[in-house]
Amino acid sequence: MRRLRDLRVRMYCQSGGGNGESGAVGLRNLRLWRRVVQLTAAGLMTAPGWWPDNPVWLGTYISSRFCGIALTDPLAALEVAIAGKAVVWPLLWSAVPLILAAAVLGRIFCGWICPLNTAFEIAGSFRRKPQRALAGNWQPYWLLGGFLTASALIGLPVFTLISPIGILSRTIAFGAGFEAVFVVFLVCLELWYSRKAWCKKVCPVGALYGLLSRFRRCRISLDTARCTRCGACYAACGMGVDIGSPGKLAVMNCSNCGDCIAACPEHAVSYQWIKRRKGGAAKHEPFESHSR
Repeated sequence: MRRLRDLRVRMYCQSGGGNGESGAVGLRNLRLWRRVVQLTAAGLMTAPGWWPDNPVWLGTYISSRFCGIALTDPLAALEVAIAGKAVVWPLLWSAVPLILAAAVLGRIFCGWICPLNTAFEIAGSFRRKPQRALAGNWQPYWLLGGFLTASALIGLPVFTLISPIGILSRTIAFGAGFEAVFVVFLVCLELWYSRKAWCKKVCPVGALYGLLSRFRRCRISLDTARCTRCGACYAACGMGVDIGSPGKLAVMNCSNCGDCIAACPEHAVSYQWIKRRKGGAAKHEPFESHSR
């Protein structure tokens, strides 16, 4: 099945569909809005530098204050609690807004906010070589468990100390240091190895957001009656998700970025709002997406 899907993707790309000509109006709208959000999020981190007393933003994407609300990366809060073997309630409460957002809307931090993902996508727009097929797997989830175990054994928030998201956030906010070499290496990996290799194979932050969003309300759904199996949605997905699959890995790896929605020439892919019924059954309710 994977070979057949990859063949359809190659045929789609060779036919010119991979350049976004099909469904171009939707592609421009949704990607434009997402890019505006991504660049605004990255720009916010520079605000304290040119407006020290601004009431909107202070900090990085590991720990910050947004419009007076304290926010902490859930993995950072978890690692600190495990390393210190104590619950720091202010830190825990500051992670709650992001946990709730992931539980309802999915990995929107990855798809719409993460500065590292933004750097990957901007770098990827300059790639001229065909991308290497690199499917997502359970590896980031195993690494998440490994980093949490290491934090408990060492007594330090291990991944938070070396997180490239934190490094890039500090680079944007305070200027580049030697540690920025790590981020440059990951961007080079994006250019010459595979699209979002870090996100698909390593990132424990994304893995935790994937676990938190396992039963989210807002999901990407595929209308099989409209689908012509052209492969456009799969070609557009940087995470290599099998669009519309109810599998655990497909659901948890999807970042709800909407690139597959915008790329579909048949409008067969859309956001769906899922309502749980008694007994565990799910009711899918489509709502109007920005790509229409």
